[in-house]
Amino acid sequence: EPDDPGEKDTAEPSVFKAVDALVKGLEIPLPLGETFMDKDGHRRDRARVRWWDSTARTYRDGVLGPLQQEALPPAPLPAHVQLELGATPVCFGHYWLTGTPSLQSARAVCVDYSAGRGGPLVAYRFDGEPELLASRLVFVP
Repeated sequence: EPDDPGEKDTAEPSVFKAVDALVKGLEIPLPLGETFMDKDGHRRDRARVRWWDSTARTYRDGVLGPLQQEALPPAPLPAHVQLELGATPVCFGHYWLTGTPSLQSARAVCVDYSAGRGGPLVAYRFDGEPELLASRLVFVP
Protein backbone atom coordinates (compact mmCIF):
# COMPACT_ATOMS: atom_id res chain seq x y z
CA GLU A 1 0.00 0.00 0.00
CA PRO A 2 1.29 3.49 -0.74
CA ASP A 3 2.01 5.77 2.24
CA ASP A 4 -0.48 8.29 0.87
CA PRO A 5 -3.83 6.59 0.01
CA GLY A 6 -4.47 9.38 -2.52
CA GLU A 7 -1.70 7.92 -4.68
CA LYS A 8 -4.08 5.07 -5.59
CA ASP A 9 -6.26 7.46 -7.56
CA THR A 10 -3.74 9.22 -9.77
CA ALA A 11 -2.78 8.36 -13.34
CA GLU A 12 0.89 8.09 -12.29
CA PRO A 13 2.10 4.47 -12.71
CA SER A 14 3.61 2.58 -9.77
CA VAL A 15 4.54 -0.97 -8.86
CA PHE A 16 1.74 -1.02 -6.28
CA LYS A 17 -0.89 -0.03 -8.87
CA ALA A 18 0.34 -2.62 -11.36
CA VAL A 19 0.24 -5.46 -8.82
CA ASP A 20 -3.06 -4.28 -7.34
CA ALA A 21 -4.72 -4.11 -10.78
CA LEU A 22 -3.40 -7.53 -11.79
CA VAL A 23 -4.57 -9.16 -8.56
CA LYS A 24 -8.01 -7.58 -8.14
CA GLY A 25 -8.74 -5.23 -11.02
CA LEU A 26 -8.98 -1.47 -11.26
CA GLU A 27 -10.71 0.28 -8.36
CA ILE A 28 -11.79 3.87 -7.93
CA PRO A 29 -13.32 5.83 -5.04
CA LEU A 30 -17.08 6.13 -5.23
CA PRO A 31 -18.45 9.66 -5.62
CA LEU A 32 -20.60 11.64 -3.22
CA GLY A 33 -20.01 9.43 -0.20
CA GLU A 34 -21.59 6.39 -1.88
CA THR A 35 -20.82 3.09 -0.15
CA PHE A 36 -21.87 -0.54 -0.38
CA MET A 37 -21.56 -3.71 1.67
CA ASP A 38 -19.23 -6.31 0.17
CA LYS A 39 -19.77 -10.07 0.21
CA ASP A 40 -18.18 -10.31 3.68
CA GLY A 41 -20.27 -7.51 5.21
CA HIS A 42 -17.58 -4.80 5.05
CA ARG A 43 -18.64 -1.28 4.05
CA ARG A 44 -16.68 -0.15 0.98
CA ASP A 45 -16.22 3.32 -0.50
CA ARG A 46 -14.22 2.09 -3.51
CA ALA A 47 -15.48 -0.06 -6.36
CA ARG A 48 -14.10 -1.97 -9.30
CA VAL A 49 -14.66 -0.68 -12.78
CA ARG A 50 -15.71 -2.55 -15.89
CA TRP A 51 -12.27 -2.10 -17.52
CA TRP A 52 -13.21 -4.49 -20.33
CA ASP A 53 -16.21 -2.37 -21.39
CA SER A 54 -14.98 0.20 -23.91
CA THR A 55 -18.41 1.88 -23.87
CA ALA A 56 -18.33 2.58 -20.10
CA ARG A 57 -17.58 6.28 -19.70
CA THR A 58 -19.42 7.26 -16.49
CA TYR A 59 -19.67 6.00 -12.92
CA ARG A 60 -23.22 4.93 -13.70
CA ASP A 61 -22.22 2.55 -16.50
CA GLY A 62 -18.67 1.72 -15.41
CA VAL A 63 -18.82 0.69 -11.76
CA LEU A 64 -19.18 -3.00 -10.97
CA GLY A 65 -20.72 -4.18 -7.73
CA PRO A 66 -23.86 -4.45 -5.66
CA LEU A 67 -24.82 -0.82 -6.17
CA GLN A 68 -27.93 0.79 -7.57
CA GLN A 69 -26.48 2.01 -10.86
CA GLU A 70 -29.21 4.68 -11.12
CA ALA A 71 -28.02 6.15 -7.80
CA LEU A 72 -24.55 6.80 -9.18
CA PRO A 73 -23.94 10.11 -10.93
CA PRO A 74 -23.44 10.25 -14.68
CA ALA A 75 -20.06 11.86 -13.93
CA PRO A 76 -17.18 10.72 -16.17
CA LEU A 77 -14.91 7.92 -14.99
CA PRO A 78 -11.30 8.96 -14.43
CA ALA A 79 -9.46 8.77 -17.77
CA HIS A 80 -6.78 6.42 -16.40
CA VAL A 81 -9.34 3.64 -15.80
CA GLN A 82 -10.85 3.77 -19.30
CA LEU A 83 -8.88 1.04 -21.03
CA GLU A 84 -8.94 -0.36 -24.54
CA LEU A 85 -8.50 -4.10 -24.81
CA GLY A 86 -5.74 -5.34 -27.08
CA ALA A 87 -6.03 -8.01 -29.75
CA THR A 88 -5.47 -10.94 -27.38
CA PRO A 89 -8.51 -12.15 -25.41
CA VAL A 90 -8.27 -11.97 -21.61
CA CYS A 91 -9.60 -14.47 -19.06
CA PHE A 92 -9.76 -13.10 -15.52
CA GLY A 93 -11.09 -13.95 -12.09
CA HIS A 94 -11.28 -12.58 -8.54
CA TYR A 95 -14.56 -10.77 -9.23
CA TRP A 96 -17.09 -13.11 -7.56
CA LEU A 97 -19.74 -12.55 -10.22
CA THR A 98 -23.19 -14.09 -9.82
CA GLY A 99 -25.86 -15.34 -12.19
CA THR A 100 -25.38 -17.35 -15.35
CA PRO A 101 -21.78 -17.20 -16.61
CA SER A 102 -21.39 -15.17 -19.80
CA LEU A 103 -18.75 -13.33 -21.79
CA GLN A 104 -18.04 -9.80 -20.60
CA SER A 105 -17.06 -8.76 -24.14
CA ALA A 106 -15.71 -10.26 -27.34
CA ARG A 107 -12.23 -10.19 -25.79
CA ALA A 108 -12.85 -10.58 -22.04
CA VAL A 109 -14.36 -13.29 -19.88
CA CYS A 110 -14.55 -13.66 -16.12
CA VAL A 111 -14.28 -17.22 -14.86
CA ASP A 112 -15.00 -16.39 -11.21
CA TYR A 113 -18.64 -16.91 -10.31
CA SER A 114 -18.28 -17.45 -6.57
CA ALA A 115 -17.49 -21.20 -6.69
CA GLY A 116 -16.11 -20.88 -3.15
CA ARG A 117 -19.57 -19.81 -1.97
CA GLY A 118 -21.79 -22.20 -3.90
CA GLY A 119 -21.62 -20.61 -7.35
CA PRO A 120 -20.65 -22.53 -10.47
CA LEU A 121 -17.10 -23.57 -11.30
CA VAL A 122 -16.37 -21.81 -14.61
CA ALA A 123 -13.75 -22.25 -17.34
CA TYR A 124 -13.16 -21.07 -20.87
CA ARG A 125 -11.82 -23.51 -23.50
CA PHE A 126 -9.45 -21.22 -25.38
CA ASP A 127 -8.11 -22.45 -28.71
CA GLY A 128 -6.41 -19.31 -30.02
CA GLU A 129 -9.54 -17.64 -31.41
CA PRO A 130 -9.21 -13.84 -31.85
CA GLU A 131 -12.64 -13.25 -30.33
CA LEU A 132 -14.18 -15.27 -27.52
CA LEU A 133 -17.13 -17.55 -28.20
CA ALA A 134 -19.94 -18.12 -25.71
CA SER A 135 -20.03 -21.77 -26.80
CA ARG A 136 -16.53 -22.29 -25.32
CA LEU A 137 -17.59 -21.11 -21.86
CA VAL A 138 -18.22 -24.14 -19.65
CA PHE A 139 -19.42 -24.39 -16.08
CA VAL A 140 -20.53 -26.90 -13.47
CA PRO A 141 -23.25 -25.73 -11.05
